[in-house]
Amino acid sequence: MGKNTSKIIKLVTFEVADYWFALPMKAILKILNCPSSNEGGIIPLGIVQLGPHTIQLLDLHSVFCLDAYATSPRKAQFLVVLRGIQNKLWGIALESPPDLVELPISEFQAVSTDRRLTPKKQWISHIAMLSEQERNHTLLFLDLKAVFQQKLTNS
Repeated sequence: MGKNTSKIIKLVTFEVADYWFALPMKAILKILNCPSSNEGGIIPLGIVQLGPHTIQLLDLHSVFCLDAYATSPRKAQFLVVLRGIQNKLWGIALESPPDLVELPISEFQAVSTDRRLTPKKQWISHIAMLSEQERNHTLLFLDLKAVFQQKLTNS
């Protein structure tokens, strides 16, 4: 036998302020073009209205203090829609399109809970390296349970 039988996970990866984040594909409800302000997209206020649904945005720039001059994408082109606790809809606005990748679970290393005590690390559960086209990216795997639990207690 001798084959590596590590389970493969499908991920949506995206860049925010030169950092690469990853979410499991099964956590994504939809990826769509971000609506303009005329169509219900109020990115600077952190909300998007899609028909009867109000989507609160997760501002990864401010959570991780990624860029002192940017709070959220100025020209968001894409919206990743997630379902949180109590079926509340959340979104992540992106300036560039996300990618779909497949990686063996064995490539991910857990971030221990004692190292996740600082606010910047609470939302990161695992880390992995992704090599593509002669470039390496460090993928930060978002812990959606921690994200939504923190947002629920802060709301």
